[in-house]
Amino acid sequence: MIITLVPDYLNKEGSIFQFVSPLKECSVCNLRNVCYNLNVNSYYEVTKTRGKEHKCFVHPGDKVFTVEVTEKKRTIMLPKKIAKEGAIVTYKHTKCDNFDCELADRCILNMIKDESKIKVQRIGEAKCPDGYDLVEADFE
Repeated sequence: MIITLVPDYLNKEGSIFQFVSPLKECSVCNLRNVCYNLNVNSYYEVTKTRGKEHKCFVHPGDKVFTVEVTEKKRTIMLPKKIAKEGAIVTYKHTKCDNFDCELADRCILNMIKDESKIKVQRIGEAKCPDGYDLVEADFE
């Protein structure tokens, strides 16, 4: 369990967000260590709201809320030939236009830039239903 602070629009169980980086404007805040105890570029899911409100001059409404979060695994579809656990690979989108595919959110809609370096953590079970030589992989 990780305790952090989020703006009002994320203050509900099930909210998912990406912690991009600390803001320099927050360097003077006494609560910055609670906000910045997250891993840069990682995704988190709010698992519990605690109801405690704090003043914040950065977020909308000038307040943030105390929540419990867990780090969320990021899963994508990778070409089978490069999907090796522990490998650092260069990601490239698959040329596919099947937006109705059950795996589209892990493949063509995953919001990862081409040429991004990613580290493969685990190879999953899912395989591409459209016949591309892709497998599911968790990454960081």
